[in-house]
Amino acid sequence: MQALDSLVRWARAIRSAEVDADRYLRSAKLAARDVSKQLANIPGAEAFVRVTSAISALSDVDGVAEIARRLLSIPLPLPLFVEVSRPLRHQTTTSTAKEPGVVVAFTSFRIDGLPFGDPHTIQPEMLHDLNVAVTVSNWPPSATELVLEAMSVEPAASYDLPKFSFQRPSGNPPYAVAQTGRLLIHHPVALYARPLQFTYKARFEPNVATSSVSVQGHRHLRMQSFDPAREPQSGYSVVDTRLFEIRDQVRSAISASDAELNSFFSLLTVVGGIAGQSLQDNLFSRKYPEDEFQEELRKLLRQNPRIGSQLEEHPRAGGGITDLSFQGVRLELKSEQEKVVTLDIASAFVPQTAQYVAGSDRRFGLLCILDCSPKNQAPGLPSGDIFAVSVPPPAGSGAPICIGVVIIRGNLARPSDLSR
Repeated sequence: MQALDSLVRWARAIRSAEVDADRYLRSAKLAARDVSKQLANIPGAEAFVRVTSAISALSDVDGVAEIARRLLSIPLPLPLFVEVSRPLRHQTTTSTAKEPGVVVAFTSFRIDGLPFGDPHTIQPEMLHDLNVAVTVSNWPPSATELVLEAMSVEPAASYDLPKFSFQRPSGNPPYAVAQTGRLLIHHPVALYARPLQFTYKARFEPNVATSSVSVQGHRHLRMQSFDPAREPQSGYSVVDTRLFEIRDQVRSAISASDAELNSFFSLLTVVGGIAGQSLQDNLFSRKYPEDEFQEELRKLLRQNPRIGSQLEEHPRAGGGITDLSFQGVRLELKSEQEKVVTLDIASAFVPQTAQYVAGSDRRFGLLCILDCSPKNQAPGLPSGDIFAVSVPPPAGSGAPICIGVVIIRGNLARPSDLSR
């Protein structure tokens, strides 16, 4: 099931152009190989072995659904253990119920009716419904209440998370209980800050010295509070949301200093805002050659107080001359006048940008392409024109380079010209 979860993440990461999406596939294959070794000499495990072989041979996301069907078709006993008392012959005394040593509480969280993301974006200063469903393998006879409460190292004044309390249910184990509480995050988190982290732990009341509760399933909650009205970054909420997604992808895949990450995201934020402004005001209303595009973009970047005087033009790096640079983060510019630019077309220019980055002793760079091709249909949202591409080293070992890609749509058609 862990391998299947990695495969689902792999398919999702490929569709969203996530950085180094194949790491999920490698993780799934490694888990499948470990399971295959464990089951090598166990009779009756043929169905599992066939699934592990299919995972090891997988190379296309279309095969994930078939692997899930095979795996979920294998019947399994529930991993819950219950002590069943059976009457003994000639029994004359009644035995006392024993307290279970370890109780498993399997938890699952939903927020506002939706599955809890990782991390989940929370609107600050707004009450949200936080629902938890718990399956409890057993219940000590002396305990009357199960309590779930959040633990965190975050500042106590920055959040209010509910404490859940369940009375002893009737019936036989395993027990299924659910409850909804209110969640409140008081302050927005800065663009470059890491998500807020919380862990739910469980205990019985009154305390049962001989029993402990092991919380399994979804117990770690990561949240990022974002309010584009109070803390705008690019000036366009859809762009800011996309930047948050890219930030989480990059942090999980590439290790770099906070200073370089902040410089990269500062430049990506400003260029992403220009992409939004271009769609709103048609900044580049005709076909621009590359040198004119660079001149106009340089003016726009220097007008932004985040960039200002720290923007360099034509610094040398990697055996060539770069277009623009901000605090060592290289910005390569291109202009396409004939074809509508897609990520596949943009990818042809990524290696050039990657060489500038490697020659600058950096891990991040930015590629910006002006699409001033003739338009016969309405463009999409600017958030769909911002990507992060991972460039692995040629030898297949070592650290990858991350290239941010921003497509600026120009030479837009008049809206009335699109009417039929």
